[in-house]
Amino acid sequence: MIRKLITIPEAALRLKSKRIGQVDDAIQQLAEDMIETTLDWDHDSEFGAALAAIQVGEPVKLTVVRNNFDDAADQSFLTFVNPEIVQRSSERVIDIEGCLSVPGYYARISRAKRIKVKAETLDGQPIRLTLEGFPARVFQHEVDHMHGKLFIDMIKSYKDVLELDNDSKLKPVKKMPDIIEKSRDDHHH
Repeated sequence: MIRKLITIPEAALRLKSKRIGQVDDAIQQLAEDMIETTLDWDHDSEFGAALAAIQVGEPVKLTVVRNNFDDAADQSFLTFVNPEIVQRSSERVIDIEGCLSVPGYYARISRAKRIKVKAETLDGQPIRLTLEGFPARVFQHEVDHMHGKLFIDMIKSYKDVLELDNDSKLKPVKKMPDIIEKSRDDHHH
C-alpha cells in the first residue's frame, strides 16, 4: 500500500523514532509499504534512495535502502531494523543531498566519508556493515531522520542550497527558501 509522504514543515518529521522490540506483521507490512511508496515516488530525473518510517508518519526505527543507487531499474531494497552508526571516520565529504520530505530542494552537506553500522534484518538477524561514500551518506541521512533531524538543519548558508528548475536541472537559490527557513526555525526553538 502506498502511504502518504510527510513533508516539511510538518512537525511529525521532528518526532524521535522508537526502537522496534519485535518485528510483527505490522512492521513487515510497514517495510513493504515503505518500499512501494519510494518506488511510487520515482520519476523522470530522480529516484528515491531510501526512506525512514517517520517519513510516512510512523516513528519507529526502520529504514528501507535501495540496493543499487546506480540503476533505477533495480527495484530491490535492503530493510534495516533499529539501525545505528557505531563509528564515523573523521574524514568528511561534501556532496549534494535531497530528501523525499523536502521536495524540490537540495543542498551541499558535509558527512563522514566512512561509517560502521549495525542493525537487524526483519528476521532478527544481526547486520554489520562498513559503508563508504554515497551509501554511507544515505545511511547517515536515514539515521538522522530517526532523531528528528533533517539535512536542511545542516545547511551552513543559502549558497549551499539548490533547487530544481523547470528542466529538472539543479540551480542555486537566491536566498534561503521560506519553507526551509521555517522548518529549521521550528526545529531550533
